[in-house]
Amino acid sequence: MLALTLAVQLAVLSTLGLASPVQKRRGSGAAILTMPAKASMVTRSNSGNVFNKERALAEKLYVVSKYTRKTTNQGSVVKIQAKRSGGEHFDINTLRRRDTSGKEPLKDDYDQGLDQLYYGPLSIGTPAQSTTVDFDTGSSDLWVPTTACTGCFGNNYDTTASTTYQGSSTPFSITYADNSSANGTVATETVTVAGLTATGQGFGAVTAESGNFGGGPNAGLLGLGFPANAETGATPWFISLANSGALASQIFSVYQARAGASGSELCLGCTDSAKYTGDIAYYPLDSSATDGTQLYWNTPSDGFYYNGGSSTGAFSAVIDTGTTLIYIPTDAASAFYAEIDGAEDASDTVGEGFYSYPCNAKLSAITMKLGSTQYAVNPSDFNLGPVSEGSSSCVAGIVGEDIGEGLAIIGDEWIKNWYTVFDYEGLRVGFAKST
Repeated sequence: MLALTLAVQLAVLSTLGLASPVQKRRGSGAAILTMPAKASMVTRSNSGNVFNKERALAEKLYVVSKYTRKTTNQGSVVKIQAKRSGGEHFDINTLRRRDTSGKEPLKDDYDQGLDQLYYGPLSIGTPAQSTTVDFDTGSSDLWVPTTACTGCFGNNYDTTASTTYQGSSTPFSITYADNSSANGTVATETVTVAGLTATGQGFGAVTAESGNFGGGPNAGLLGLGFPANAETGATPWFISLANSGALASQIFSVYQARAGASGSELCLGCTDSAKYTGDIAYYPLDSSATDGTQLYWNTPSDGFYYNGGSSTGAFSAVIDTGTTLIYIPTDAASAFYAEIDGAEDASDTVGEGFYSYPCNAKLSAITMKLGSTQYAVNPSDFNLGPVSEGSSSCVAGIVGEDIGEGLAIIGDEWIKNWYTVFDYEGLRVGFAKST
């Protein structure tokens, strides 16, 4: 997500009554949603695309804001524990009782050599109204602009046309660094993605946007993180489904294609064996990195490695589909780039935390270690393009930024290489080589 966010404020009133929503089930409880590509500043050295500095700096500030803001809902959240070893692998290709309408082809927002956004359709209200959202594992709230919104773009939702809309006076407000903003109220509604429905789902109903708030093809955002990180105090949409027993398995999985190619998808309650090779290896989540409360889909890592050399140092890796690049602690970034011949600190030419390296360099293996396994990043994903027109230096896709207590934010640059499974039942994440 390339929006530039520096402050998020939501006041949640006890009078709202956002209890755990009641869900209903359609079909088998497994659905597959085909998604086009998400905003990416990654360019390839042979593409002719120069590094987009403006977007890169916007992304970095957004990520910093996303992981340093205070979340209002953490104080009253019960600690989450794994219910058993993990959710079952229900392959969408062999699942007998799957909903045949669960697979939805989407348009690809691919512009000027860049994949602009991984997003997909969402239906809201009764009767259902169609809109689009960014599916973000790094946040936990759903917000959708309404037709009453001043300055909003996209397929906006008409609250007056829905018989299941329940409003409130609880304010919802997002403020951006350039003074752009979105404002509205917290409400509840019936929400469906790929045939799976949650009723009484809490969300932010946006009624005003100003400045450069939007610009992408998606109208809103659906957070796929944990309840403790939900600003609205509402149970996140996917976890509402999981808790209700509406899913074939309490997992969802993500496949991200490159360069506007078709095939990207979100599989809800399932995996898709056509999108990966080999076995899925799982790693436990790490609540110790966030004071014992599970906020993110993060797992311990020994760090990044270059060419099989020394580790950059351990961190807790947050797997975030709503972030484009990779952000690791500044000391780890310094150690990593010290291993690459010709790599330089590009703080003065690009921005603080960024590095450059010779465009003609033949890069060796760039890997992140989980357990005993090294997971590689494709060098073409690592290369963000020349610093400027005609420059022989290219910008690298691993950025130095100190976030929280030893967190690293692992975005699409890495996820595109590895089919990723998010297992709520087992509190773990799993990876297999993407096809």
